Amino acid sequence: MFLHCCGMSPGTTVRLEGFHAVKHALRFAPECVEQVHVRDVEAVRTLCARLAPDVLAALLSRAEPADVAHHTGVEATARRPEQDRDVLQRRTAPLVLLDAPRSPGNAGAVVRVAAAAGASGVATTGTLDPWHPTVLRGSAGLHFALPVLHVESSEVSGPFVVLDADGDPAAAVPEGAVLVVGSERSGVGASLRARADLVLALPMRQGVSSLNLATAVAAVLYRGR
Repeated sequence: MFLHCCGMSPGTTVRLEGFHAVKHALRFAPECVEQVHVRDVEAVRTLCARLAPDVLAALLSRAEPADVAHHTGVEATARRPEQDRDVLQRRTAPLVLLDAPRSPGNAGAVVRVAAAAGASGVATTGTLDPWHPTVLRGSAGLHFALPVLHVESSEVSGPFVVLDADGDPAAAVPEGAVLVVGSERSGVGASLRARADLVLALPMRQGVSSLNLATAVAAVLYRGR
């Protein structure tokens, strides 16, 4: 387990919106989840028993009736976990490095894909907080399944694999590499591009210029599985 909730400082509570976000937090880091608010306890019991029986006891033990806006009738608060930054130096599965991402929703979708594909973590450079509420919403709570870190690019050790349309469409990401992905508009910045050990491209039909960020990351992470 990468995540630990001990020693948290004030102001690190995050809000989990919806059943799936709460489910994932309870599944991967139950010690981080504090209050769970539910609109209807019996309705949530039925939903959880059908979709995620493994977290049913943990959810019900924390459940408190409340006026919940989310359509699933479930919200929660959780402590943002401390995270193992050793993954920036050593790992056995690819680390996804988003270079100055612009869209919080896209960044959240990348976290979701990375967790599903077994990546070692997701790191971001630039101004976007990877724990912004919109990013967390986009990941469906899977921030609690792997390290999600804001970094300076100098903190990360390679090998570096840059995803770019001018790269090799036959290349694959080695185990333990850093998969560097830029924004859809700007691509990977010059400093990280210069550190590339390999530049990889996704083969696409002529006339199609780009893929959504999370779709591109998914295609790369799954092609070698």
